[in-house]
Amino acid sequence: MRRRPPLVAATLAAFVAGAGLLVPFEKTVTLVAGVLLLLAFVVLGVFAIANPEYLARVPDDSEAPR
Repeated sequence: MRRRPPLVAATLAAFVAGAGLLVPFEKTVTLVAGVLLLLAFVVLGVFAIANPEYLARVPDDSEAPR
């Protein structure tokens, strides 16, 4: 099984924590923290996807859309 890079783990953790704070609570502090964590999720996700190793890899034929 392939290990996930730490950046991907941080991205998933930011999403889970942000959604966990945003959905069940109604206080301003938790809403702001949830929105900030979801914004962090977007930023971390962009950096996780747009890394040079991921962009430089050559896809094989099994990954091609049909």
